[in-house]
Amino acid sequence: MKKFRYLLTITATLCFLSPLSADFEVPLKNRDIYVIDIPTAETVDQYGYHVSFRFGSEGALQAKTAFGVFPRLNLGFGLDGEHIIGTESARLNKPTLNIKFRLFDGKENLPALAMGFDNQGYVYNRDIGEYEQRERGFFLVSTTELFVPNFMVHLGGNIIDFEKGNQMRGFTGFSYNYAETVGVLFEYDNFTKYHERRINYGLRYFVTPIFTVDAIGRNIPEHFDSDARTTERIVKLNYTGSF
Repeated sequence: MKKFRYLLTITATLCFLSPLSADFEVPLKNRDIYVIDIPTAETVDQYGYHVSFRFGSEGALQAKTAFGVFPRLNLGFGLDGEHIIGTESARLNKPTLNIKFRLFDGKENLPALAMGFDNQGYVYNRDIGEYEQRERGFFLVSTTELFVPNFMVHLGGNIIDFEKGNQMRGFTGFSYNYAETVGVLFEYDNFTKYHERRINYGLRYFVTPIFTVDAIGRNIPEHFDSDARTTERIVKLNYTGSF
C-alpha cells in the first residue's frame, strides 16, 4: 500500500505542475516512449496518445498505452494475457498503470530528463502474484542525442519496492531511426543486478511516420535456472496519434 501512496502523491504533484509547464507544437511523428523494455525521457504531446501491441512466446499479447493528459505528463495503462493466440485457454492478467513526467527538455550538452512509475512486468507468476521479469517501478531516465541526428542514448535507474529495501537497478540503451524508414534498437537492462541482467535488441520498420513494426530478440544471455528468462523473439506494433 505504501507504494501506491507514493504513486498518488507523485501523481497529484505532477498534475499541479503540468499546467505551469510550457509545451511546443511539433509535427505528429513516432514517439520512442520505450526502447524495448526500458523507458526513455520522451513523452507524448498533450492531446496525443501512443499505443503498442506486443506479441510474445506461447501466444502472449500485451497492450500498452500512454496519453498526453497535460503538457509533459503522460498517463496510461497496460493489459497482458497468456495464450491469446493459439488453441489453449486464454488468461488475462491484472491491468497495470504507468505515468511519466518530463522534467527537462534538454539543451545542448544536457540530456532530457523524465521520471515516472510503471508496474508492467513480463511473465506473470500466479502462484506468487508477481512477474518473473519484474516491473520497472519508480524510475528516472535521461535521453540525449549523440554524434549523429536521431541517434538517441538513454540512461537511467529504477527501484521496484521501497518496503523491501530493493537496491537501485540501472539500465541503458540506444535507438536510431534513419529517415523514418528503418531503425535500430538496443538496451542493457538491470546491469546492476548480475543474475537479472538482460540484453535486448531489435530492428524497426516504419510503415508510416506514425506506425512502426519492431522485430525483437530478448533475454540475452539466457538465465540458466529460470524458464521465465529464456531467449525469445517478439513482434511489437507501435502507433502514435492525437485527438
